Amino acid sequence: MVKFSRYERLFSSVEARDSNVLGCNNRVIVGSLSKSSPSSKRETKIFFLAILLLLATIQIVLHHYVTRGNDIISLETASHPSKCLEFVHITKTGGSAIERAGFEHGINWGACHYTNIKEVGCSNPDIEYTPPNFQSYELTSPWHMPPSMLSEYIRNNSALGKNPYDGADLFTVVRNPYDRIVSEYYCPWQGFSPKFGIGNKTKTQDINDPIKLNNWIKDMITKLSAAMKVFDENNRDITGRIIKRKQGKKYNKDPGILAQKHFVNQVNYIFDNNGNVIVKNILHYENLSDEFHSLMKKYGLSDLELPNKQSGGVYTDTNSLEKKMTYRELDEESIRIINNFAKPDFERLGYTMVEKKFAEDYSLEATVSNLH
Repeated sequence: MVKFSRYERLFSSVEARDSNVLGCNNRVIVGSLSKSSPSSKRETKIFFLAILLLLATIQIVLHHYVTRGNDIISLETASHPSKCLEFVHITKTGGSAIERAGFEHGINWGACHYTNIKEVGCSNPDIEYTPPNFQSYELTSPWHMPPSMLSEYIRNNSALGKNPYDGADLFTVVRNPYDRIVSEYYCPWQGFSPKFGIGNKTKTQDINDPIKLNNWIKDMITKLSAAMKVFDENNRDITGRIIKRKQGKKYNKDPGILAQKHFVNQVNYIFDNNGNVIVKNILHYENLSDEFHSLMKKYGLSDLELPNKQSGGVYTDTNSLEKKMTYRELDEESIRIINNFAKPDFERLGYTMVEKKFAEDYSLEATVSNLH
């Protein structure tokens, strides 16, 4: 049995005793080589000499033609699932770090499918996509759309191209809603003082102010809830399916808070419209490094590592990490509003809901989830 080390895949298939398993981004797992039983010693010698010559030729060719990301994975990993793996990016759950980890190994996940993002490192999109010059719930940031909604949007809007989730096993990361919304407050795209996105610039203000944090949360959730209600009332039929509508500045312009899909409930990404689980692998932000490593190992991608948040985090201001507020700055009214809005996340994902304030021993980690 011949054991392969990692090489870049140059050929479309390799003859194997076991069926080859082709994963996302053309990463392929090769089974053991077919065995032959020549009728004579002479034929046996010729057979093995030919095999050795072929292997030597392949090694020389592969040494000179290296294409990033198309690995032949060693035999030890040949037991991982046959489907490719795709990432579903819920906002403020470490998704940009996952996209970076994938792209550094030649894998497009999330936003990297659609666009170039310097901060993440994406530079080779494989889905044709033209961002709208207006805010659209359907067309803006498709990598943040729940998978079931993306399928509907693609049916209604050819501008979104192909669906990266088709035929794939999906994974996502979930986070305690209290902790997640504080992270949204600091988000450089849609937070209190956005660096890249839409909103008022407030760099001259002290953003690490609990009063500003709680006022922002109440205002943001109130506006998002109202925008979602208006959209659903005007753009869904009696079965709940999204109605195709004309796209353009003169036809529709959704609020940015809706179009950007920040703080959409996480269970909306995990279930389809009928309540069926469609994201097979659920990781937890509170234990992300270990769970990510285990999942990558399962799918034969154990070389993928998340960047260190302190030294290589995506959209992380390393100078202010120690200064940032936490969920413990949430006041009673903010807790009540978060509980009401994110109730499905607490109930289905196993995070503990509090009534008025956090006990000293409160844990952000999920207990028992209810995904079935």
